[in-house]
Amino acid sequence: MNNTSFSGMGLVCCLGGSVDEVYQRMCAGEAGFRLIDRFDPEPYAQKMAGQLPPDVEEKLRQDFPDEDIAAAMIKYAGAQALAQAGIPAKAGQADRRLALVLATNFGPMESLEWAWRERLDTQSLSDASFAPFDDIIQDTAAALGCGGPQAQISMSCASGAAALSVARDMLAADRADHVLVFAYDALSEFCWCGLSNLRTITTDVMRPFDKRRSGTIFSEGAAAVVLTTKTDAPALAAMPGAATNNNAFHMTAPSKDAEGSRLVMAAALHAAGMTADAIEHICAHATSTSANDSTEAAALRNLFGTRFAALTTAAHKSQLGHLMGAAGLAEAIITVMAMQNGVIPPTINHEQLDPACEPVNCIPRKAVVKQFQTAITNSAGIGGNNAALVIHSPKLPASGSLQALDPYQPVFVRQIGWVLPGHIGKGGEILEHPEWLQWQDGRNQLLADFSAKPYISSVKGYLDPAGAFLLAAMSLAGAGEAGDIPATRRGISSLSRYGALGSAFAFFSQLAEKGPRLASPLIFPHGYSNTAGNLAAIEFNCAGPHMVFYGRQNPHEALAFAIARLQDGSADEMFTAFYESAVPAALPDGRRLLSGGIAVRLAAGPAPAGQEDIFSFTPAELFDRPAGTDNGSIAALAQLISW
Repeated sequence: MNNTSFSGMGLVCCLGGSVDEVYQRMCAGEAGFRLIDRFDPEPYAQKMAGQLPPDVEEKLRQDFPDEDIAAAMIKYAGAQALAQAGIPAKAGQADRRLALVLATNFGPMESLEWAWRERLDTQSLSDASFAPFDDIIQDTAAALGCGGPQAQISMSCASGAAALSVARDMLAADRADHVLVFAYDALSEFCWCGLSNLRTITTDVMRPFDKRRSGTIFSEGAAAVVLTTKTDAPALAAMPGAATNNNAFHMTAPSKDAEGSRLVMAAALHAAGMTADAIEHICAHATSTSANDSTEAAALRNLFGTRFAALTTAAHKSQLGHLMGAAGLAEAIITVMAMQNGVIPPTINHEQLDPACEPVNCIPRKAVVKQFQTAITNSAGIGGNNAALVIHSPKLPASGSLQALDPYQPVFVRQIGWVLPGHIGKGGEILEHPEWLQWQDGRNQLLADFSAKPYISSVKGYLDPAGAFLLAAMSLAGAGEAGDIPATRRGISSLSRYGALGSAFAFFSQLAEKGPRLASPLIFPHGYSNTAGNLAAIEFNCAGPHMVFYGRQNPHEALAFAIARLQDGSADEMFTAFYESAVPAALPDGRRLLSGGIAVRLAAGPAPAGQEDIFSFTPAELFDRPAGTDNGSIAALAQLISW
């Protein structure tokens, strides 16, 4: 199958409203930080952020008067990418061969803050007020004519790069001709307060790889790329390789040996059919934090060896700020622009290289003229998430090829574990009782006192119920029984419509009622939509392919990711997990959502002699089954397994 390429790109962020404008301003050495005016910055030590320029924000508010700022940025950037790719953006006219992938860290928080303020002020929350947050992927698809498969992921600050792995899978399975990939996040007081209280935000400027670096500054924006295998589409750059994994180490700290980052870049190179010796340029994650920059430099040293010193290493966050979920995709776009134009934007504010980061050449203070045809990007995020992309000039011969998914190759279910109201267990019995997975009034109370302690070995100071349900289900599915399978060959793909929304609401309530200083930094990271999946990777040492799907979407995508990793040989076993935690205060009044967790242990081949699989299925059978997460991921799984 033809390899994948970028045929269109779009970008809106603190440095402007188009790809060309942002790139030109970066080459000129500009940064996009300004005084925050979307919320009162006075309680916070850092009052500057990468907020949209006033003229750009005003235009978006005028052009999309009924949208929150995240939805407006998405549609604005998406229209740019589709136009460059030569694909009309047809609102209300669904093109079934145009797929959609949305990636974010926090989601449309402006809408969610509005909804939750309604809850706190009136003790009520309507479906209409919650819909802009809940329906963002459906609204985006309808506005831009995306009638193909749809997926929404959250991999913390690795989300943007990780989204391209999902898009590649859709193309490999021939489920689309083009995939419109978005990565976005908007500044909100919720995220600013939480990240400030985690002490990740500097009061200085950003200084990646510098001896005096002291933290990051967050920004907002939306990046969009059209990914395709069509040879008659515009080819801005080829993307022959992409990979994701998890450090399986710690929720907020990178491992000192930096092995997760090295391995994800090596996996992307392997997928591209290339070696590290072929790379001419690096786009680093480079958050300007003490831990990230030194460990990332170690990963790059370990991957590139003595060649590392001769390579240019871009640190675009010094100018763009940390775009959160949009960072990886926005930086990939800038990498393509640098490849096309032969000019790499500088790392501003860099004065003295930290010895721990040697021998990185981070292009200090001034843009450099360099012709290059191959590059690798590295992204990372809270929870141990990693993603990497290999990009090369379309003028080069294709390296490797996109492995087509075999729709008739069976996948074997080794074990199923579940935690459901009134029913906790493992094995095939659940297949005989689809009613266990159906919502009934009052049933969720049966899990009110559930504890994951009997199922896990670690001690948790705080654990959202969503995490407790998922960890216990994973344990019951055999996640703690690795046998002789290396950690790097075991992966997780998880899906939740709402993730840990209860903890997020608890943090927001503290912020709204007690003020920023009393909003708990312990609760905040547990309110991420991807936290439960990341905790599972850490708890059960699953350091292989990793993806967290969330939101109102088709549950097939989480299974499809796991199947693709088994078929392409990057994993020996994959766990696919579905989980929900229904907290009524965080949701619209009367919302039906079954709490619990289910984990499915998958393998590419039949069980060894003396063991039995529960059942097997083919991807073709999976994709033929309609299902949706309207009533949560547990109910969606019930639709799938009812056959």
